[in-house]
Order: sequence, then structure tokens, then C-alpha cells
Amino acid sequence: MSDTGAEHAIQKELGSHGKGGSQMGDMTTSLSWRQRFFTRKRIIIIITMVGVVALALGLGLGLGLTRACPSPRSSASIIQPTVGTTWDYPLGFSLTTSNANKSTIFYPVDLENTSTDTIAALKSAGHTIVCYFSAGSVEDYRSDAGDFPASAIGNTLDGWPDEKWLDVRNGEVRAIMARRIQSAAAKGCVGVDADNIDGFSNDSGFDLVEGDAVDYVRYLADTAHATGLAYGLKNGGAIVDRVVDVAEWAINEQCAEYSECADWAPFVEAGKPVFHVEYTEDDDATSVSPAQLAKACAADGQAGFSSIVKHNSLDNWVVYC
Repeated sequence: MSDTGAEHAIQKELGSHGKGGSQMGDMTTSLSWRQRFFTRKRIIIIITMVGVVALALGLGLGLGLTRACPSPRSSASIIQPTVGTTWDYPLGFSLTTSNANKSTIFYPVDLENTSTDTIAALKSAGHTIVCYFSAGSVEDYRSDAGDFPASAIGNTLDGWPDEKWLDVRNGEVRAIMARRIQSAAAKGCVGVDADNIDGFSNDSGFDLVEGDAVDYVRYLADTAHATGLAYGLKNGGAIVDRVVDVAEWAINEQCAEYSECADWAPFVEAGKPVFHVEYTEDDDATSVSPAQLAKACAADGQAGFSSIVKHNSLDNWVVYC
């Protein structure tokens, strides 16, 4: 093809796509416009990708923080009882508005055996209701007893033939306790009383140490707080200094009997109540002698405690200090 023919062919081709002006100029303009278009498109894509990555990182960080810490709304709803708050420990009978003491504020009730309606009624009557469950043992009669792995079940608790210690380091044990805490929240309790965290000081059948209990208590407290519930330490006086910061109160049994009340003073010093109970030797007792009352209510290190005397059966009998 001659040069003139080739040029004519190019102009014809260009003429089918462009309008007016020099054909070669139109081609140059078209290419320049396309370059700008695709350059702008690449910039938009890059900016969009950066935005998506930033959003993903933000969501990931946010979710991580949510798992590590309670949400602001949950934190705001968590109760903090004051030092000296009155209490009773009615685990041996069914507490209702008809048998609750109007002047008693703080009541732990059995998580499994107390109905949502009863909890709601007690709260409406002005009581602070927390749900009790055993966090360090499996009780044969509980509905979820069969969920615990055999490898995490240890020795029988002394004096409690239908109850066995748990390996609180076990992940499935912790998952079951998380479900119990969720159940407490669903029933309307404002906190949890998690018993038997002190397997390290008992013949549990596992090589538990204080550090295991500290880690477990912090797990329970974090889980409760993330659910909007308060958490109270139950016994375990040896670890008080290491967990007082994550518990809203403490429940102690018989620190006067064993001269251990001073171990619990850090709670009072932190503005948190110690709910303390001493037990009578006779479950049929109808009174407490002045000497017994003095021992139960005025032990060394007991200042500021909310102290009561009860039968071991935790029935509806109580003497307030």
C-alpha cells in the first residue's frame, strides 16, 4: 500500500470514531483523555482499597477490645455495693418477697432453682439479687452436670458426696461457666456468686496452685463484667490481694473461726463490702450466746464487715451482728 493509501485508511478509521478537527489531533486527544480516565480510576481503586483495609483493621481492633474489656454500657450498669450493706445467705430455702427481710439488701440466690419471676419480684421489692453457682466443682444434680469432660473431674469434696472438684484450667469447664453467667444475666440477676474457686488449697485431684485460681477468678470476673454483671470473690483468702481489683465484693465463710478475717481487709479498704458468715455448731440453735456472738462479730481485722451468724443448712434463720 502506498503512503497516501495508508494515510487515507488511518483517516477513515479515525473518522468512524471522531468528529470534526484534525483526525490525528482527535486521536491524540482521545488517547490523552483515556490515560487521564484510567489514571483517575486507578487512584479511586487505590483509595477505596486503603479505606477497606482501614475499616477492617478498625473493626478487628474494636472487636478485640470488646472481648478484652466490658463495653461502656456494660461497665456503667455494673453494681458496686457499699461497705456495710446488709445481707443474708438463703441458699438452703426458697427466698421470696414474703419471707425476705425488708431491711436486708443483698441476697445471693441459687441460679438453677430460682425463677426469673421470683428474681424480678425481689428486685422490685428493693433487694439486690445475685446468682449463686459452683464455679470450681460439678454437682451431680445440676442440669449441665453431664457437660463436663471426665478428664476435668477430680476428687469428691470433703463432706459433699455428690460434688467433685473441677480442673478450672480446662477450656470446656470455663465455657460451661460462661454459659452459667449468661443464664444469670438472662434471669435478671445483677451479679454472680461463684463458689469453690479455691481448689488449690484442697485435695482436688489436680496440681492446682494459687496462680491458677487467680487466672480463673479474673476469667470469671471478666466474663461477668462483659455480660453486664458484677462479680464477687467467694473464699480464697490467700489470693485477695491479687484479685480485689476485679471483684465488687467478697463473701467469706468463717474467717473468725479460723482467725483469717484480716486477709479480707483489702476489700473494705477499697470501698467494697465483705459479706461474712459464721456458722453455729447446732443447726437447731435458736439463739447465739454473747460469747459466740462476740467471736463471730468482733474478730481481729473484721472492722467494716457485713457479718451474720447462720445454721450450716443456710435455712431461714439468721442473727445479724
